[in-house]
Amino acid sequence: MILDQLKNPKFTIQSQKWNFITDQVMGGVSTGKFSVEKVDGVNCYKMTGNVSTKNNGGFIQIRAKLSPEINSKDYSGLYIKVYGNEKKYNLHLRTNLTLAPWQYYSYSFNSPKKWIKIRAPFTEFTKSNFYQPKGILGQNIKSVGLVAGFNDFNSNICLGEIGFY
Repeated sequence: MILDQLKNPKFTIQSQKWNFITDQVMGGVSTGKFSVEKVDGVNCYKMTGNVSTKNNGGFIQIRAKLSPEINSKDYSGLYIKVYGNEKKYNLHLRTNLTLAPWQYYSYSFNSPKKWIKIRAPFTEFTKSNFYQPKGILGQNIKSVGLVAGFNDFNSNICLGEIGFY
């Protein structure tokens, strides 16, 4: 299932808006932006910024809600097409059982300076909080996010496609 190929930029196939969020919502000092650009002939969401762990911060992200929510039993994982800057990034999934803002399931990947497709199996997502169920399988996914964070660095990543497989 394709969630977004930028046919209607800044909105998913489900007509859900992509939002840009920084750690400033909790007192952090990371800054950045996301825009629609063309990189090596591919339309993409480009997320750039300065990630800082000062003030208990450390992230910037683009995130979209899913409506209707996606049942993880219906798919094996999430896939993305990205072009990066050789840094580590994360995919975050939130479910009906991730109630607090700091709760999510995460998958980390490295981003080379070329377009690649990454497959992130649900079985390899890890929980962020002790109180969450161990795995995402069987849960409804309510949002997806591309996150630059948890270290001090300059983010520069492009998301050209995202979906479930």
